[in-house]
Amino acid sequence: MGMGDVPEWISAFGTLFAVVFAASAVVVNRRTYRIESERDRVDAAQREKQRLLARQHQATLVSAWWGERDGRPGAFVRNASETPVHQVYLTVLNRDDRSDGVKFHFPVVPPGEAPVFCPAGPVPVPAGTAAFRVKLCFTDAGGVRWLRNQYGRITELEPTLRVKCDSTRIAALSTFKGDFNATYGADVTFDTSSLDAPQELFIRDLEQNSTADALVCPHDWIGELVQRDLVESMVLADHHRDLFHDWTLSALTVDGELYGMPTTVDTVALWRNTRLAPVAPRTLDELIEHGSALKAGGRADEVLAVRVGPTGDPFQIWPLFTSAGGWLFKRSPTGGWETGVVGLDTPESVRAFARLRELGEQGLGLLRRSTGREEAFDLFLRGRTPYLISSSDAFLHLGGRVSTLAVGPVPPFEGGRRARGFGLVHGFVIRKNAANKIVAQDLFADYLTHERVMSALSRSSGAPTALRDAPAIHPALADFSPLCGSADPMPTLPRMGQVWRVLERAEIAVVSGAPADRVAREAAAHVAEVLRG
Repeated sequence: MGMGDVPEWISAFGTLFAVVFAASAVVVNRRTYRIESERDRVDAAQREKQRLLARQHQATLVSAWWGERDGRPGAFVRNASETPVHQVYLTVLNRDDRSDGVKFHFPVVPPGEAPVFCPAGPVPVPAGTAAFRVKLCFTDAGGVRWLRNQYGRITELEPTLRVKCDSTRIAALSTFKGDFNATYGADVTFDTSSLDAPQELFIRDLEQNSTADALVCPHDWIGELVQRDLVESMVLADHHRDLFHDWTLSALTVDGELYGMPTTVDTVALWRNTRLAPVAPRTLDELIEHGSALKAGGRADEVLAVRVGPTGDPFQIWPLFTSAGGWLFKRSPTGGWETGVVGLDTPESVRAFARLRELGEQGLGLLRRSTGREEAFDLFLRGRTPYLISSSDAFLHLGGRVSTLAVGPVPPFEGGRRARGFGLVHGFVIRKNAANKIVAQDLFADYLTHERVMSALSRSSGAPTALRDAPAIHPALADFSPLCGSADPMPTLPRMGQVWRVLERAEIAVVSGAPADRVAREAAAHVAEVLRG
């Protein structure tokens, strides 16, 4: 190497050194960045942990357990914090983590050194106080809802609820959305998709697409929903259960488990224009005679309005069928339905179908496919018929527009049985896999039992509320409500929707003039086939 190459060598060495130094700096900076990032992450995690601990501070001081006091078993709840907690629910669970139907509710549990004791009443308790556990839900002073499960684990609950509801009831419930949020800190959204659709489409939507936490549906859907494992059993505190008629709770019970909270009730009644018919007829024969006289005298266009429509509506004509002797299933001694024997093709049911045929298009013409819901309501509203046989939705059309309105039971045929319609209960039901089913169970059980909320539901649906002592929103509904309790509850068997389709086809066939014995045989065979699955 010549002397002239030294500067170049030194320059090359300097460049190499600079490259090495820069690379080392990159490594050091990267390592420093990783250390700082890890430190920031740890700090952030620590801050989040501290934030959660602070958020949970009061919740960790609220607890519940099973025990005894003075020899009596029961649940204890203690608020060891310095401020009250609200909407406190204690659900008693057995060894299998299932509820035995015992639930306690406290609107407020104040701070205290001593726990509050809730005696369990008639609950059978195995030996030892560890036989039961207690699940606790409450809202803290900051408005956060918490669950302490039966093993002591504390979890914050999501303050949102999604409710699937039919279009008539959503009008009432949506008006309380802001009030519900202000009261409980939970936001409610409503979904009406498929609720006005037939049962089969509704269930398919619930299985495949639904994100609902709860839904409002008729009680005869419960059997199908339970069989498909789509809904959660519900436990109500005693003071909430006591607000409802016993029969409404029974309607929503399957195999001893309650699956819904009643909201409104329904059946079929005789709606009478007292200007045309000042005295209630004692029998259907008397009704037909009086209506025929008014029609002959030009004071009415129709003897009676009963909605049939092109597809049939067995719920509306069922009192006529039963008074004529017909039956679907027999009642058990405990009040349930014995579905092992189908009665549609028995001699008494054949005679009942024959009686409907006499009232149909080939007979007196009182039952016609051309008279659907709107046509029947319009006839009565315009005063062109003295009598209407209908469920409670008639009130939405008639209640405020017919001043001479009276409601009573559908009269029986002369010499016939009592005209027994079906009774129906709409209930608030919890979806099995709902994300916020605990919040839905607790908060709606409290909110929906408020008289003003139930009255709003009654106004929007036209049906009486399921509450024992709620005042009726109209004199007509005051007379209608007792009829619901004396009706036969709709069966809740899993395939009741398909059974109903069979009854619709049978009604249309006999009303249009088909032989009663053939209709009875075919209907009985189809119902038996449905029940076999």
